[in-house]
Amino acid sequence: MKKELPERGDIVGRKEIEQFVDSFYEAVRGDEMLGPVFDQIAKVNWDEHIPKLCDFWETVLLRTGSYKGNPLAVHRHLMKDVGMGRAMFDRWLELFGETMDRHFEGDNAGHLKRVAADMANVIHSRLHELPVTGLAGAASRYRT
Repeated sequence: MKKELPERGDIVGRKEIEQFVDSFYEAVRGDEMLGPVFDQIAKVNWDEHIPKLCDFWETVLLRTGSYKGNPLAVHRHLMKDVGMGRAMFDRWLELFGETMDRHFEGDNAGHLKRVAADMANVIHSRLHELPVTGLAGAASRYRT
């Protein structure tokens, strides 16, 4: 008899955000394209970076305001060494979606995927001085 996997739940708090971020960046670090950017070029200190990433996604989802930073400036700093082309953003989004879908489902999980797509499009566009297009409409979640 085939063993049923437990049903995936939604992201509801910091605990799930931490689980997602840990799993996602494990995939990023192991990726042929993205891993070297984080580990060899940006030389990310993961013990410091992971909590910041959790703060970012917690602020996006729960509006805690715990994130303090400027993602555009960080990515702009890498332009001279990496180029930050569309393929890198697409691969990041692919891994984001795969990781989310593997571990979570629901309104919040879908919202975070839309925000990630919007964020990738905006950062890529701003870095390359292109018009911002193709937004997934993540901000509409909070319109009254």
